[in-house]
Amino acid sequence: MATTSPITINIPNSSGVDFNAIIQAILAQASVPISALNHEISTDQTAISELGIIGGSLSQLQDALSSFENSATSPALSAKVQDGAPFSASVTGTPVQGNYLVTVNQLAQAQITASQGYSSTSDTVGTGTITITIAGVAHPITIDGSNDTLQGVADAINEAALGVSAQVVNTGLPGAAYRLELLASQTGLANAFQVSASLSGGAAPDFSSTSVGPVDYSGIAGSGNGASNGPLLGGTYTGTASQGFHFNVVQGGTVGTDPITIQWSNDAGESGVINVSGSYTSGTPIAVGDGLTLSFAALGGTLNTGDSFDGAVYVPTIQSARNAVVQAGNQIVSSSTNEVQGAIPGVTLELTGTGGPYSMQVTEATATESTALNNFVKAFNSVIAEIQVYTEGTPGQALPALNANGPLRVLATALNSALSGINLSKLGITIDNNEAVGNTGQLTFSSSDFASALQADPNGTHAAMQQLYTALHSLVDGALDPTTGVVASQTDSYQARITQLNSQVSRLQDQLDRMQSQLQVEFANLQSLVQKYNTLGQLLNVQSDNNNGSGNSNG
Repeated sequence: MATTSPITINIPNSSGVDFNAIIQAILAQASVPISALNHEISTDQTAISELGIIGGSLSQLQDALSSFENSATSPALSAKVQDGAPFSASVTGTPVQGNYLVTVNQLAQAQITASQGYSSTSDTVGTGTITITIAGVAHPITIDGSNDTLQGVADAINEAALGVSAQVVNTGLPGAAYRLELLASQTGLANAFQVSASLSGGAAPDFSSTSVGPVDYSGIAGSGNGASNGPLLGGTYTGTASQGFHFNVVQGGTVGTDPITIQWSNDAGESGVINVSGSYTSGTPIAVGDGLTLSFAALGGTLNTGDSFDGAVYVPTIQSARNAVVQAGNQIVSSSTNEVQGAIPGVTLELTGTGGPYSMQVTEATATESTALNNFVKAFNSVIAEIQVYTEGTPGQALPALNANGPLRVLATALNSALSGINLSKLGITIDNNEAVGNTGQLTFSSSDFASALQADPNGTHAAMQQLYTALHSLVDGALDPTTGVVASQTDSYQARITQLNSQVSRLQDQLDRMQSQLQVEFANLQSLVQKYNTLGQLLNVQSDNNNGSGNSNG
């Protein structure tokens, strides 16, 4: 019996097919247009960035040109002050050139007023009202149980924010070191103030009278070491400084019985000797100095040789409010601050001391003008170079994002053309060193050439600077106009294009996403079908093998 050949089904095994790779290959081909559009978007974004750079350089050119706006009628001036002068000067207007003699007679200062001394910051001052009067207007401040200490009053005044600040200062003076100090926030007579206290239940601060502080008895070893039988300071102090007075017993004894000798000195360096006679009568004042007196309330207290005691006197006026006084020539000017603007029209004086006369010269600011021209040249060159690089590119490299941008090239041409009507040699400026070949429109500035031109023909040089401004400022201002300027309009154009391209990318991406979903479904179905054919093939091959086996046995 003839044998039957086995049946073979040639369907690939599904496990050997990379359906994902097939899908990715199809999607990669379909995404080529999206990649191209994204490249265009990136290029346009680069163009916008480069427009920003050009816009920044144009702004610098605009600032540089502003220095020449009034060059013909008001050339730049500077003020030079004689060495050692107690003031500096700056041109803030249009002064007349020349030499001025200035004397500073007085500096402006702010008022500072202080109270008598207290033993601590927490001493009670009483309750009621403290009134500060400024420019005739009274400002009452309430003092109650919450702020009736020395520090509390200072805080209340500061919280009122009247233009007068308060602080508690430790003077270091004997007996009562702490004072309440009030300071005007601004200098000048117009900012002077008056202060009064209507308080009860404590030691109210006194800002109007000279006061003599309590005695510090800690250095007395004898029995006269208290207010009842020891030394007392009094009188009406006529000095002008708040200071300490210091007493040393060089010959001791009993008050009213023995002669006692006491040496005294004060912080100002003054000194003297006090003799207390053996027949001293209680309460009798003994002159010390500047109206200050020494007395004893009772007799019988003892002072030992070597004992010491101290006290202090307090003057309310620390510093008076006053205006600055300046004399320029025969003109005397008063100013509430040390920044004086009226002494020389167009010049501001900053006072630092007194004295004079000192000379001050107002001359043309050649160095300032030279710097301004140099800044202009740098800014102009930056604009021209950037437009060339960003619109023309570099040989051998990829084309720039702004390649062949017509409006920018027109602007560069217009800027270069505007210089043709100006005698640049008057400004020390040449174009590419005046070379005719390879001219790129770059400017070169020589400060020495400018100085020579200015000296030879100042009117012509000033006119050329004015022409420079007139020729270029409208072009630059127009290019920077936020609506119609070339930078803004070109930026808007590229931005609109980016928006349009993004819309196209979004639409193509949606199509690609749908394609991917469809391919995944189709290939999943195909994979299922292949698996079914593989199963069927295996069954047929098994059946064929069975049939062949049966045939052989029958033969």
